[in-house]
Amino acid sequence: MFRPHPLYCFYDSKKWILLFLLPVLRVIFSPRDVVSILLASLRDVAFAALLIGYSVAKWKRARYSLHRGLTLRQGLVYRRTLRISADDAASVEMERTPLMWLAGGRRIRVNTAGLRRRADATLYLPASATRGVLMEGAAPKRCRRYAARAFPVAVMSASSSNAALGLLTLAPAVRQAGQILGREMTGEVYNLMDRLLSAGLPPLFNTVTNILVLGWAYAFIHTFTRTAGFYARRDGEQLHVTSGLLTRRDVYIDCSRVTALEVRQTLFMRLFGLHTVTITAAGYGREKGARPLIIPAARPKELCAALDTLLPEYPICAGSLRPVKRALWRYVWPPLLLAAGSVVPLTFGGVWGTLAAVLFLGGAWWLSIRLAGYFRAGFGVGRGAVTMRYPRGLALYEIHVPCEVADCLMITRDPWEQRNGTCTVELRCFGEKRRRHRVRALPYEPAVMLAQRLMEMDAPLRK
Repeated sequence: MFRPHPLYCFYDSKKWILLFLLPVLRVIFSPRDVVSILLASLRDVAFAALLIGYSVAKWKRARYSLHRGLTLRQGLVYRRTLRISADDAASVEMERTPLMWLAGGRRIRVNTAGLRRRADATLYLPASATRGVLMEGAAPKRCRRYAARAFPVAVMSASSSNAALGLLTLAPAVRQAGQILGREMTGEVYNLMDRLLSAGLPPLFNTVTNILVLGWAYAFIHTFTRTAGFYARRDGEQLHVTSGLLTRRDVYIDCSRVTALEVRQTLFMRLFGLHTVTITAAGYGREKGARPLIIPAARPKELCAALDTLLPEYPICAGSLRPVKRALWRYVWPPLLLAAGSVVPLTFGGVWGTLAAVLFLGGAWWLSIRLAGYFRAGFGVGRGAVTMRYPRGLALYEIHVPCEVADCLMITRDPWEQRNGTCTVELRCFGEKRRRHRVRALPYEPAVMLAQRLMEMDAPLRK
């Protein structure tokens, strides 16, 4: 049995390190005398040191072993022993932040196929000991690899970045930095953005626009640095995914645990002909921010070659059943209603005209997605898989699920669909994050026939 890396102490106690800031806050905001502030600060420091000492004591008592799997013992008063055999590990994640690189340690997360919100085991090991816990066997005779190119990754990062992050992270940080330096840094940034982006908008909208643009830039950098340097490698029955610039992540996934394959495309990525592919695998994707990418961004030809390299045996079929032509209205009426609603603020004039323009542009963007989704939508069963293509939100999705994983297929009909002979097909799948996949306005009788085919294909597989 070995002791984990000392990084265990830091990551277990970092939530208590902020308590050392309490004396500083007392000096700034407390109106009491110096002696009272000093005594209270000593009490705060002693309490924080006690909590950090508790983490150090936990680290000294923790032990792990990598013999025929993982055995982890931790706890002071209540001792817990966790045992995970090598065959039960569905995925293993190794993370290396800059601090871990300097300290010579790694964070390892081991996941099984259970339904937990966090990893089954998290431990900190020296870099030299990580090979014993990773899902690595003998070197395969044939190693197949896919590497993402930088430009498609940048396009994907620009498309998936969330500008609202600036309201919570970047804008307050810039303002606080300007106050600390004694300069109006925020004002200078806003003035620069005004000169670049101003289009005659009122000052309030200029400020909001600048904050959103700064937030988008921050989110873009965060997504790009997390995805850049991406490559995936197929070693026998294991899928090895590596990504990240500053924080390097290595994920080992058992290919037999992959339960769904999802192809996603936003309108911005559609202009460049790019697709993003993610997977659902039992035991993977529990941690916050984990995104099970296997292909960040690729054109159709490159996408097919990468899937043949990484998951050649995964069942995929075509979506043979398409929505009826007269159901186009069901796909386009929500964005048309949003675009038409822009007329209401436009009648007030003034600043409301800007809001009307935003609503109209948003409705037009959404309408483009819904139109593309209508022409791509489909439902198919065959070759041991279920396929569904549909629009959701501001993106287009294509999902491929093995028949044995398709837990529930529902066919529903509202009064309008009963009148028109159509239906809505909904597929529910088992996985770490349960998802519902829905295709609307499909012809009813062919949909029932495909559902029966799914039941016939699924029965022998489950036996």
